[in-house]
Amino acid sequence: MAATCISNDKARVILWAVPRSISTAFFRSIMNKKTIKVILEPFAKPYYFGPERISKRYESDCISEDDATFANTRSILNETHDDYEGVFVKDMAYYLSGRLTTIDSLPENFLHTFMIRDPQKTVTSLYKMSLNRKLTGWDFFDHNEVGFQELYQLYKLVTEDLGQKAIIVDADDLLTSPEQTLRSYCRETGLMYDEAMLQWDTQPEDLNIFKEWRPWFENALTSTSFTPPEKKKSLGATGPELPKVANKCIAESMPLYKEMYMKRLAPA
Repeated sequence: MAATCISNDKARVILWAVPRSISTAFFRSIMNKKTIKVILEPFAKPYYFGPERISKRYESDCISEDDATFANTRSILNETHDDYEGVFVKDMAYYLSGRLTTIDSLPENFLHTFMIRDPQKTVTSLYKMSLNRKLTGWDFFDHNEVGFQELYQLYKLVTEDLGQKAIIVDADDLLTSPEQTLRSYCRETGLMYDEAMLQWDTQPEDLNIFKEWRPWFENALTSTSFTPPEKKKSLGATGPELPKVANKCIAESMPLYKEMYMKRLAPA
């Protein structure tokens, strides 16, 4: 059955993102409103560990979860949560790589939204984290995890095939004007804005949500609010010297980012 637009009075929203785009801080913000059911990166399991796995990153670890299929994940997301006023899912678009030619892989009755950030910042950060084996357990950079190609594909699929409005948040807008950006986002998605989204405890009540990818989320888990971005001329000038493959990813992602940036949601 193909994915459909929202057909009930409860907000059901997915935020699709690329790695290192401040999307987990966004998730942490929404999580602070206890009346919203939150789900974190459900498609990661079939992408990395399921029988249909796309990534080869964990193949040598012999980790496999037979029930972690894309269809099962989609079915879980299609479940209702009557005790909550809404559902909010944060996920990475690249987990659906190769499945974005039709809407059939998308869960039903969701409003699809997008998180973007300057590729110079995201790719530089991803490159550093991918080589930080002590922190993340990863020891190589995989261009397939950059994610802008899939995010753009998903954006086109949602706006053209599903006919949904483009609801796009830029990371710097969120960090610079969090209240205005969140108010605009909630107004467009049907989520109820709450002041609690602006300030949260250092440790969330339910750490199990983050357990599988916790090293990647450490900044979001140790923060208590959104912090304005530092003003730098270029991350590339202050970060590590990037290899050709990473610079190629930045160059290929930049036009996609710029096109989506022009459609971004302006802070209220």
